[in-house]
Amino acid sequence: MNDVLVITKPDVKDVCPAQSENRRIGLAAFAGTFGTSIAIHGFTVLQGVIVARLLGPLGRGEYATVILWPSVFAAIGILGTNIALARAAAKIHRPDPVFRTAIVLAGATSIISATLCYCCIPYLLPDAEAHLLRLARLFVPFIILNHLGLNLQAVDQGAGNFKRFNLTRMLLYPVYVAFLVAMWVYDVRQVAWAAVGLLVANAAVVVVRLILALKDMSLRGPLYSPAQTLRESVRFGLVGAAQPLYLHADKAILLWLLGAENLGLYVVALSASAAIGSITSSAGMVSFTMAAQAGPGQGFERIARTFRISALLWLIFGGILAVAMGLLLPLIYGREFAAAVNPARLLIVGSAFGGLANLLDQALRGQGRAFVGFEGRIVGLAAMVAAGIVLSSWFGLPGMCLAYAVGQGICLAFFLWRLLAHYGRRIDAIGSLIVGWNDVRYIVSRGRTPFVRVAAR
Repeated sequence: MNDVLVITKPDVKDVCPAQSENRRIGLAAFAGTFGTSIAIHGFTVLQGVIVARLLGPLGRGEYATVILWPSVFAAIGILGTNIALARAAAKIHRPDPVFRTAIVLAGATSIISATLCYCCIPYLLPDAEAHLLRLARLFVPFIILNHLGLNLQAVDQGAGNFKRFNLTRMLLYPVYVAFLVAMWVYDVRQVAWAAVGLLVANAAVVVVRLILALKDMSLRGPLYSPAQTLRESVRFGLVGAAQPLYLHADKAILLWLLGAENLGLYVVALSASAAIGSITSSAGMVSFTMAAQAGPGQGFERIARTFRISALLWLIFGGILAVAMGLLLPLIYGREFAAAVNPARLLIVGSAFGGLANLLDQALRGQGRAFVGFEGRIVGLAAMVAAGIVLSSWFGLPGMCLAYAVGQGICLAFFLWRLLAHYGRRIDAIGSLIVGWNDVRYIVSRGRTPFVRVAAR
């Protein structure tokens, strides 16, 4: 008992403004984080291709089924504690107490989430996929590893230790790709081994992060108040709960109505359709900064221009991708996935709507309207679920692709409405968000300028 204290507020000796120079975030942090993100995207694409080629459409769908519900329970069950821990680590000079609290809270949230997931999985899998129950339950420890990894990474992020943050954030992907390559070399094509590899990769992240931490500190010592951290995490948990449901509802519907093989085709088609998603993800980062700098209710014209340029670029490159999809998708993922070509073309529309919705969400967040994103995704989720149940039963896999576009389109419409309301614009101002010839000339005249620079002007 003498070794465990609870810090409800950072001690004066722990919060030291004089030490702020040691934690200044410079260009190296930005460059390292951006480079890590690019590398992660590359590894994600590579592992998706390898898994698809190893398992084929049916195996890819079964793999998605096995990891689906543990991923959902992990994302919801963390309750936003990782965000609260990052904020706490940013305020305290030495993050050791926050690190220990991160482990304690990860143990608590993950055990509760894992127990619920283990008990609920039999009711969440359709009868046709009941043979995957044992394997899905074996994957439940992913929740424990995920919560530990995210909490420990959050401490590094909040403390400004971006070298360690980027190292552990990145580590998962090359480890998993190496595991998949080993499966390829030894001609192992079982879904179980693909799932085991993902567990191994997550475990590697946790082990490496703990080893690095134990070089600088002891696991025994004072804690940053878990109760205070949980209180601060509630709002983040509420907002974050909608995101995993929004991301996985389409897959759950497809699994129940059309089975694992169609799910495998859908996952590959969705991945292929989002190949140019960096257009709006980059623009979203820019729009957040512009909105935050502009002040409340100001800067609408710059946001509107960024939106129009993004929509135009999606129209151009999305059209090119749709034409090329018949060649690219079978070439990259294998001829077994040729049936995913037309669904991927339909999903390009939904991916474009989703990217543009995210851009507006980021702009509203920059203006301090964080809960609008939660509201918009709930509306979009409801529309996608309703449309998915109906259209999937009528048209099969293409129906779910249409439902995805409907849900994303409704979400985008909601964000447009809230954006106009926030900036005090009437509904007739929607014309300022519609692409015109001036935007085409603007893009053509600056064709050699990087998009982020163009959008920020």
